[in-house]
Amino acid sequence: MVYPAAILTFLLATLAQSLPQKQRADKARGIITDANHVANKTFDYIVCGGGLTGLVVASRLSEDPEISVLVIENGNDDHEDPRVNDVRTYGAAFESELDFNLTSTPVPWQNDTGLLLVAGRTLGGSGSINGASWTKGDKTQYDLLPVLTGDDSWSFDALNEIMLSIEDFHEPTEEHIAKGANFTSEFHGRDGMVQVSFPRGMFGGIQVPALEASTAIWKGLGIVADFAAGLTNGATIIPNMIEDNEDQNRSSPFTVYAKDQTQQRDNFVILTGHRVTSINWRPGKDMAAEGVNFQACRSCEKHVATTKREVLLAAGSLQSPQLLELSGVGDPEVLAAAGVPVKMASPNVGKNMQEQTKNTLWFDPVSTDFDGTGPPNAIAFPTVNQLFKNNSASLYQSITSSLWQYALDLKASGLVTNATATHLILSAQVNNLWKDSAGAAEVFFVTSPATGQIGIDLWNLIVLSRGYVHITSNSSWDHPEIEPSYFGHPFDLGVQLAAAQQSREIFQTAPLAAHVASETFPGLETVPQNATTEVWEEWVKGTFTSVWHYIATLGMMKEELGELWITD
Repeated sequence: MVYPAAILTFLLATLAQSLPQKQRADKARGIITDANHVANKTFDYIVCGGGLTGLVVASRLSEDPEISVLVIENGNDDHEDPRVNDVRTYGAAFESELDFNLTSTPVPWQNDTGLLLVAGRTLGGSGSINGASWTKGDKTQYDLLPVLTGDDSWSFDALNEIMLSIEDFHEPTEEHIAKGANFTSEFHGRDGMVQVSFPRGMFGGIQVPALEASTAIWKGLGIVADFAAGLTNGATIIPNMIEDNEDQNRSSPFTVYAKDQTQQRDNFVILTGHRVTSINWRPGKDMAAEGVNFQACRSCEKHVATTKREVLLAAGSLQSPQLLELSGVGDPEVLAAAGVPVKMASPNVGKNMQEQTKNTLWFDPVSTDFDGTGPPNAIAFPTVNQLFKNNSASLYQSITSSLWQYALDLKASGLVTNATATHLILSAQVNNLWKDSAGAAEVFFVTSPATGQIGIDLWNLIVLSRGYVHITSNSSWDHPEIEPSYFGHPFDLGVQLAAAQQSREIFQTAPLAAHVASETFPGLETVPQNATTEVWEEWVKGTFTSVWHYIATLGMMKEELGELWITD
């Protein structure tokens, strides 16, 4: 699944470095495709990328009528396309014109082919083609952010106020409740713009039996009312970002924050069908952004727009580092190899990438009467202690005792720039999983009317592996090299194996077992009932995909820990 992922914003200039205020910025409005309307003009803010973060920031900035905002987006306005507005079509947009169609470096266990790395190429970005699930991470993990950044505004309580303010939650109906929906009122907002509701066509079928079977497999895991409380260990049915009507259209970053606003304000304009190719810098040592270069295609005319205040980099976890490196900011060795002159050495750019891995098990059901049209929304989050059981304590000792050496190895491999900061983050992640009982894996129960099957998607939530994304040429039209380093740490594979093996057990456990006719993938011929760990490992490595939740390629920490100055 693709959830609203971490999409990057990067403030590249300061108000103090803006042009004199008497030079008024140009204003424009609406969604346009003709670059001539904005080329060679000046805006207060230029936003590179019209995805989740880009549109939210642009919309909020343009609330001030004296502030002009230009957003440049490579994709188009596709909000009426069923692949976008109907969340039940999840996956139909992948590998289409709505996707950048990026790939990873070759994966040795999958015939040295690269894996698909989905990134939304449309207004709203990946927030317009993802699973539209509405939930929150674990409170204890949000509360680690102030420790690493030195900024208390990143705590769960502080961020939760913002999350509540943007939400317009619609309570489940009696029919929803009869199918297992639940909620806790205090954990939801009612006055925001993001529409959150349970699907009108919410599945009955296997969803509640699946949750109940999960509690039987994972000791101590219970069915909880609402993950929005910030406590993830449990199983529940979650709402979606969809409108509460018969059409149940997606409530996307574009429809919520930009569709009407660009028509109502004369200071908010979005140029679609164009790509920012690099950032221009003002002369001086402080590296303030002067503007951007952009074009519609590799051979198309190049255009320039300038800024009075700031350029905001919001091109996503995979393409924001690419754009920064193309602009001369990054590891000097990477830039030199790509033929890009160094404007500012910042070796951390593009490193420290973290990405999850997903496997899927499929089953033929006893009945294809799924009691609904979807989308599916039943999930569970087991902890490391529930997954590894009696081996959990020894695994913790093994991981923590070797974590410093692992951080040193990552630095030596060029995957991170600061071993001390990396060790701090790794230690925080490991201790959070073991000491705070945060969810270690996600299992998402799938009902597919299209194929007549039921199944389970499973992935590791917190990975210790570290990868990178870097340019290999000086052209924005060439895809970057993306190395997620799948299963780069044994813990990541261990979680995946345990979750896969125990997911099969869930489908063999009452009351869910009564709904299952047979397992079709991997199937008992491929992975026998009492298969060894080696057999499971071969299947997991040979069939996993990315989860498309890339993070941390442009990180922010306390300066003394990482000398990182980019907001992720």
